[in-house]
Amino acid sequence: MKKFILLFSILLLTACSSSNLKNLKVSDLKSKIDNKETFVLYLTDNSTESQSLKKTLTKVSEDNKITFYYLSTEKLSDNDQTSLKNLITYDDANIIIFIKDGKESSVLSRVTNLYITPNDLKDELKLQGYLK
Repeated sequence: MKKFILLFSILLLTACSSSNLKNLKVSDLKSKIDNKETFVLYLTDNSTESQSLKKTLTKVSEDNKITFYYLSTEKLSDNDQTSLKNLITYDDANIIIFIKDGKESSVLSRVTNLYITPNDLKDELKLQGYLK
């Protein structure tokens, strides 16, 4: 009976926590770039302010069946920070970066507004070719 309750709890937690917001490590990001993948990357420092953007990403991803990848910069090792800076040029975290075929579309297309609305983000995704 205990095994059944444990299994049921795990399944319930998995179902409730499923999201199209996937965590990346720097090595995973490098692989996606090396494989020339197309994806949306959210660099975050996990600050209180960044939670608004994370909620917006979660809502847009669930409503539009699109996967976003996020990478937390707050506790990276020096080696990972250097590797990340070699892959992506950035000054501050909490930005959305559009990667097409393993390359950033344009630095000018980055979303840096922490309080962007879901509709505005959806419009930007359409403009960048990620949504129809």
